[in-house]
Amino acid sequence: MMRTKALPSTWLQSFGEKVHPARKDFADKSERIVCQYMPGFLDELHGVSDAVDIDYDIVKIWPLCLYARLQQSCSAVAVAADLTTQGKPLFIRNYDFLDSDEKDFTALWTKPKDGCSSLGFTDAMSGRYCGFNEKGLAVASSISGYAGPTQPGITSNLVTRWILDHYAATGEAVEFLRKVPHFHGWNFLLCDAHNNIVRVETCPERVEVIDFVEGIGFITNHYMSKEMGKLEEKDWRSSGSTVKRQVNILDWFRNRNELISVDYAIMLARHRVNEGGLCDRFVGVEGGTLWSWIYTIGESEVLISGGPPDKHAYQRTPAL
Repeated sequence: MMRTKALPSTWLQSFGEKVHPARKDFADKSERIVCQYMPGFLDELHGVSDAVDIDYDIVKIWPLCLYARLQQSCSAVAVAADLTTQGKPLFIRNYDFLDSDEKDFTALWTKPKDGCSSLGFTDAMSGRYCGFNEKGLAVASSISGYAGPTQPGITSNLVTRWILDHYAATGEAVEFLRKVPHFHGWNFLLCDAHNNIVRVETCPERVEVIDFVEGIGFITNHYMSKEMGKLEEKDWRSSGSTVKRQVNILDWFRNRNELISVDYAIMLARHRVNEGGLCDRFVGVEGGTLWSWIYTIGESEVLISGGPPDKHAYQRTPAL
């Protein structure tokens, strides 16, 4: 069951796109992998196919092969409970992409028949870029600087969707991320109700898990581990704001004078990168931070900015 606004028209428009035979072959290979690691998920795509009366082999292309190479984008931060004013873990998420995609921002309250209820955020059918579930597990993904090509596997937004639907703790999600074949290179940030904060760096060849010792975890758009860094594009870190956003996160955290409040979290998410925050604008293309959410894990409401947080107020919204 899902509660949402009307589905964006671009989701349906994608079904009318002409599919190149090579992309169809890629989707067929990815479908077999999804079927192995996410049993039952393909039933949803069959249901969409029946509902819109379009051949399943067309409907499946976009969800199984969703990938758009773009400059550095997206940030997420998790803070341990003992460092927050509410005594609960705090999760901060800014989503960055092209301005033209802002209209497709969709919040999906989902209740699987045999899974966890969740609130997920996306601009694409079926997947989730980030969100949290009723068990207190929050997750977000961000693009990395992985230099290699896409490979048949599971896209980041489907990985995130499966985590929200099925897992209660960070450790369970990490185990899943370790075993699945990854479509490309992505970073994931995970935080559960028990303060288990982990960063998972992925690509088709390798997965690395990074623990945090200061009570804060984060992802921007570069790899932190030495081995993953070897797989990154040359000059990737100097081509955008990924390093600066990491510096801003750590300065925000280490320069605090007291426990971290929701208002202090809003300041980080709302301020522009050159002001010490995470709200970004791309260089040379119309895009940047499109929306943002802040959630104190276990609370009944989430703060959502349905547009760039430097220009839009956060609205209190029922969490689940």
